[in-house]
Amino acid sequence: MHLLNAWSVTEVFMAASTDPSIPATTDDQFRDYGPGFAGFVATGAMVLVVIFLIWDMTRRIRRIRYQSEQQERQAELVAAGEEEAAQRKAAANLADDADGRSAAGDGAADAADTTSDTDRTASDTDEPGGRA
Repeated sequence: MHLLNAWSVTEVFMAASTDPSIPATTDDQFRDYGPGFAGFVATGAMVLVVIFLIWDMTRRIRRIRYQSEQQERQAELVAAGEEEAAQRKAAANLADDADGRSAAGDGAADAADTTSDTDRTASDTDEPGGRA
């Protein structure tokens, strides 16, 4: 019975395809419905435009990524430089404090330093008028 149903469906399609009320088609009818050469050129132009846009977008994204990496690297270098400068300043302050403590313990050396600064004369300086 299953075979009979499949056979009857095939007969229905065959009958529909040979029905004289359905107009016969020719190959010339389908040529009028295609996009033609203008459609081919328009599709090719769209493909070229899309390829160019993808290439340009990739180039711009790569440039922005490179710039952001360079800015991050510059920020890291600036931070490292500031940290190094702060460490140098702290080390200099510690050295000055250590020198101040040893000089404070030796009062004679401290007094000699102050008198030598005040004993400078105009002939000891490079500028006219005695200013250093």
